[in-house]
Amino acid sequence: MSKSNWTLVQTIQKRIRVTRVDSAKHHVDAVDLDGNIPICLDADVKVDLGKVKRAKIYQATVSVYETEFTAELEQQVLESALGDPQRYKALQAMKASGSKPTKYELIALRH
Repeated sequence: MSKSNWTLVQTIQKRIRVTRVDSAKHHVDAVDLDGNIPICLDADVKVDLGKVKRAKIYQATVSVYETEFTAELEQQVLESALGDPQRYKALQAMKASGSKPTKYELIALRH
């Protein structure tokens, strides 16, 4: 299985409200309070998720990465969207507009 080539685009600050913490997978789900949109964050291993609390508001430092759609990545995304028409439509709109897949990495968190 080949990996996608993710390129760091920028590092930004976001105000987030945490909705779910998965310490085992080093993952945080949150709401970006500036845009009021959900955001999924892979957390850097240096971030101590044991201290992160649900429903709390944090100032997050986030690295933003982009990649090109590869056949493998497209297949993975399509499989994850099966059974969710809204997610499938969003994927189709993203591809039609020429948008690139984006992922976010949480690199620092403070109150």
